[in-house]
Amino acid sequence: MLKNKNKGITLIALVITIIILLILAGISISALTNQGLFKNAKAAQNATEKAEAEQGQRLNEYEDEINKYLSNNDKKEEKLVDKKAEAEQGKVLNEYEDEINKYLSNDGKTEEKLVDKVNDGTIKIGDYVKYTPDTASTDTILQELSTYSGSSDNTTSTLTQESLNWRVLDVKDGQVRLISEEATNSKIALSSYKGYNNAVKLIDDTCKELYSNLKLASKVQNLKIEDIQNYLTYDYTQYENTNVDTGKYGGTKIYTDTSHRTYPNIFKKEKTGWVDEIQGNELDLSEQPELLNETKTQAEISLKMIQTYWGKSMVEDDFSNSIYYNLFINRGSNYSTYWISSRCLHANYNDVGFNVRIVDSGNVSANYLYYSGGEERLLTYAFRPVITLKSNVQIDTENSGDGSTAEQAYIIK
Repeated sequence: MLKNKNKGITLIALVITIIILLILAGISISALTNQGLFKNAKAAQNATEKAEAEQGQRLNEYEDEINKYLSNNDKKEEKLVDKKAEAEQGKVLNEYEDEINKYLSNDGKTEEKLVDKVNDGTIKIGDYVKYTPDTASTDTILQELSTYSGSSDNTTSTLTQESLNWRVLDVKDGQVRLISEEATNSKIALSSYKGYNNAVKLIDDTCKELYSNLKLASKVQNLKIEDIQNYLTYDYTQYENTNVDTGKYGGTKIYTDTSHRTYPNIFKKEKTGWVDEIQGNELDLSEQPELLNETKTQAEISLKMIQTYWGKSMVEDDFSNSIYYNLFINRGSNYSTYWISSRCLHANYNDVGFNVRIVDSGNVSANYLYYSGGEERLLTYAFRPVITLKSNVQIDTENSGDGSTAEQAYIIK
């Protein structure tokens, strides 16, 4: 226990010293008595004792607070010297408590961050994680689709929130990403130049609207072509197309024929296209920050484009890790055809194909929604939501399985 010890010259000794000095100065004791020196000294002593008692009470209160944090096994006596010492003691105790809280959950069990367990290999790519989105309405996204998709086929019967299973996709920027086990049963219809103009944002917005969780997820969108390309051993940049100047992916072609130079308006913003010899500088293949209530325009001089389409029937060896063949292609067993929320351009002999990416029967591919010659198309496919979890998401170690199946999924919190 902490103790308070008093040191110093006693009040009585001090008074005696003063009396002796006054006598030497020629002042009588009676005068001192008449002036009440002893009386005042006694009052001072009483005040001092009262102050000491109050101080002792405060010190005992401080001691009680500190003893709440000290182990019962630590019997060392300590002395509170002053407020500075008290503050220093409190700082140390707070730091000690913070360190403990990094490792202990509120129920006293060890905390394990999901991202740490994926990074150290305890949880593997492809393992199942139990993720439950917040309850969602389709009203807002159906209104968006009605206005911007170019199709009236998107309804409450074709688009719903489903009970999906989720698997670990990867770790990106310190956050674990999950992908739906399979493509959705719900479908999104896109048509013509309006569908191409808004495909990326509409597909992403649908995923966000239906599969967000405000507590657990920092971002929700659809699978992108870059997500697949990041895990390929296949060199898609060697994809051949004799219609472009280099004969392969990345080559260019110019169209000047009046009847073959109409374009969806977003093309003017894409970095892979030129309208009347002016190159777009805003958007990459998988980007679209806002919806476009625009249609199509005919170039006055020419269209020029970069070949960004590639397609292939995928096999396991095309991937750096076979688990991605499983996740994206289902090991050759057909998923429903699903959208990838990325645009691409294909150079035909006479016109540009404005395409949106898909995975179809084991193929990474794309289908056109509009040709620069004016041909239009309606397409309806499923989609693949991707969830980016917050970096502080933890594993419920008491209730989790081993992640090997949906039934044995890791529980997160």
